[in-house]
Amino acid sequence: MIVLVGVAHVIDVSEQIGALVAHHSPGAVGVELDPGRYRALREKGEHGNAPLPYRLLALMQRRLAEQFGGEVGAEMLAAVEAARRSGAQVLFLDMEAGKVFAAMLERMPLKEKVLMALSTLPGLFMGRERVEKELERFQEDEEAYLGSMAKNYPTVKRVLIDERNEHMAREILMAEGTHGSVLAVVGDGHVEGIRRLLARDDLIVYRLRDLKDLRLDAPAGTAEASFSFVLE
Repeated sequence: MIVLVGVAHVIDVSEQIGALVAHHSPGAVGVELDPGRYRALREKGEHGNAPLPYRLLALMQRRLAEQFGGEVGAEMLAAVEAARRSGAQVLFLDMEAGKVFAAMLERMPLKEKVLMALSTLPGLFMGRERVEKELERFQEDEEAYLGSMAKNYPTVKRVLIDERNEHMAREILMAEGTHGSVLAVVGDGHVEGIRRLLARDDLIVYRLRDLKDLRLDAPAGTAEASFSFVLE
């Protein structure tokens, strides 16, 4: 059994994540973190040695999470705690963030770097209303949204989305093979890509929009949510 749960790193759905872990009782719970990012979240640490784009993204997410009344990564920490309460194995599914961003910058042409810088800096001052509008755009047409991202930022799309999808899909399949069942909590922008890679008819999927009104008295996994950098 594989359960795939999409979240946004700036919107707190900790209670829902805990409820899903308790409901499905997986053998393992995987989170879209590497060990270093997990320690930074748990200890509220900084990313002083990480590449500048990663530090800017972390700063933007932290400010946005405050506007939504929560903390960045609260849902990931909740998943880890729920796994430990239930006796499930905790797995870190993601690639090492610092290396991912370093590889992205190395492969990125100058034009794309300039475009990314011009779009990232205003993002530092993005408000809640803008985030909600972007989230709505994504949910209305996810394929078009990611297609636009691929057109304007092809290296970003390939490295931050596609290659991490491939890595996490492999980790999820390995986890199922080892532990029998796995519940994976990932950014909602990764869900559809991972779903396609897994190519499983029995996959149970919860999207971000499902978590708001989550009811677990219904059959498990009948649900089917999303936003660029916030959801990665």
